[in-house]
Amino acid sequence: MPSIPDMPDADGRTSTLTVSTRAQRVWRWATSMLWATLSYLLHRVPLYRRGRSAPTVPDVPDLDRDVVGDLDVVQRAADGVGPLYRRSYRIAFTDSTMTPEQVVATLRRDINAATPEAMARFEDGSADGETDPIEVGNEYVVYLPGPWNGPVRVVDADAKSFTLMTLDGHMEAGQITFRAQSHDRFDWTVFEIESFARSGNRLFHVLYDRVPLASEIQLHMWAEFCARVVGLAGGVVMTSVEMDTDIIEEDADGSDGGERRTVSTAPVSDRAKKGLERLPDSGLNYVLDTVDIDDVDQGWIIDDWCQVLPYETVGDPVPDGSWETAARLIEDYAFVDPRIVRAVYWADVPLAQRNMMLEARFYGLRFLLGLRVGDVRDDTTTVDDRPVRRWGWNYRTLEGHLETGQMDFEVWKWLDTGEVQFRIHAYSRPGRITNPIVWLGMKVFGRWMQKRFARNALRRMDELVRARVGDPDPTLVTY
Repeated sequence: MPSIPDMPDADGRTSTLTVSTRAQRVWRWATSMLWATLSYLLHRVPLYRRGRSAPTVPDVPDLDRDVVGDLDVVQRAADGVGPLYRRSYRIAFTDSTMTPEQVVATLRRDINAATPEAMARFEDGSADGETDPIEVGNEYVVYLPGPWNGPVRVVDADAKSFTLMTLDGHMEAGQITFRAQSHDRFDWTVFEIESFARSGNRLFHVLYDRVPLASEIQLHMWAEFCARVVGLAGGVVMTSVEMDTDIIEEDADGSDGGERRTVSTAPVSDRAKKGLERLPDSGLNYVLDTVDIDDVDQGWIIDDWCQVLPYETVGDPVPDGSWETAARLIEDYAFVDPRIVRAVYWADVPLAQRNMMLEARFYGLRFLLGLRVGDVRDDTTTVDDRPVRRWGWNYRTLEGHLETGQMDFEVWKWLDTGEVQFRIHAYSRPGRITNPIVWLGMKVFGRWMQKRFARNALRRMDELVRARVGDPDPTLVTY
């Protein structure tokens, strides 16, 4: 089979690739792009993701550490372009046949065992086609979808983790760590992939920030990696993959570029962020003082939804227990399903003064829905002669929203039994819609979308709370 000279690798050496090998890689690029697109649309791996923008993130590692090997080809975070991102992907599982140390040892022997090879593959250029185990100083090329690859070097490795640093030519500049450890409260193993990186150059910066598929390829590749680790370990999944993105700096020089920092429940469009800037000048799209939800002539649709969460011991909420965990998720609006709705709001604005721009998604269509937080509830009261601790807030629709009304999100704890509940209460009616196509769409699908949003919110809240506090011991509760 004829061979064709390849590009020099990270060490300046030149390898050769057969026509067959090149054809295989071109085929993998094409199929990987298709796989990533379908994965993005179908969400093959359940995900909970959140994006934040903040000046610093706790426990940032030393990104300028000394490393073994040729320093001239090392591509540190400081060498990149644009903001510094911290990305974390985590999954928890139980009933594993492996300890955390054995999980890491398995990956170090063959990292491709968990790598979704339709999207990526680690290679070290060995003539026998086998990839050497992960050891400090070893270098690999990560073959990715599209006409780019990712050379990396192992800069740290121990029984529970290993870290790779990018080399010249990688689409990112920084490092990525793979680790497994025991859960601090339950008999679970937690596997995490954590990276600190900037875009490798301006082209990749544009691709990542402006072409959603580029970031989705990365997200779904590592989410699939996490799911495959559970399979390798023979474990039972306890949580969906949790993905956090923190923007540590807005610009490479550490300045914020004059922009206000935002929080988003998942990546949103620039259109949504610009729409957020206009919300302070918007008013409600209905007259709040005239609302009487019991007056049938006003045409309000009333919804009440309730999800029982892992219960606690009788009495006040337990620190970091079910009630407090649900309260934090409500405050961050982190229980929403990003396939349906994504939200963006300013990080420096207190909850009681918050404006929010929702980006509702419906089969490729995007609708911007402006909202304003109304009331924040934090009390202990009596309901039906039973003591209950309540916390939550509501938002109200602004001008331009497709609906009018209010939605309340609260977590209740019945102090006499320890039962914890996530509650959604809403009153709504159609807004003023001038576009006839959108009006027809709301007539046909509007009510279905309302119910879908609420049901998914209840399900995700239950899943996320259980991922953090587990299932209760029935012997702890007295009814």
